Amino acid sequence: MPTKLRELMLLRHAKSEWKNTEIADIDRPLSDRGKKNASKMGRWLSSSSLTPDLILVSPAYRAQQTLRRMSSHMDVNTITIDALYMANLNNLLQILSETPKAERVMVIGHNPGLEELFEYLNFETMPTNLSTSQTNSVTLFPTAAFAHFILPNEWHALEKGDGKLIQFIRPKDL
Repeated sequence: MPTKLRELMLLRHAKSEWKNTEIADIDRPLSDRGKKNASKMGRWLSSSSLTPDLILVSPAYRAQQTLRRMSSHMDVNTITIDALYMANLNNLLQILSETPKAERVMVIGHNPGLEELFEYLNFETMPTNLSTSQTNSVTLFPTAAFAHFILPNEWHALEKGDGKLIQFIRPKDL
């Protein structure tokens, strides 16, 4: 029996505000630009019919604000997972292995963990439809960047190079 394909979407939280240095990192809000970019990505996802079945989101205020602004354009189930706050590759793989049954999952989180997961899944190839400027910036995974993978394995069996990157979008690309 063929393995059912899964889709994984990675969305880094939008740009956060750094003016108030007294605020704890987990409590930092989005900047005005971050608010606009989160809404822009939500509109694009909705218009592209890329609504996830499930969103896993960090408890950080900037990630929660990104979720609210992005998901105002779609109706989707969400789970806040404390371990997503500043998760590394191993944490992210563990979280995905425990993901409830869903075919299209989005993770809203932070770097460097999202970038590590991106590189882990995309180990073998870069997509041919990316321009040179996009290819050079993919590893930077800027704020509000979106990566969309097709995965052949169950969530609990992800291995290095399993992902097929089908698109990488930054707000400035829209």
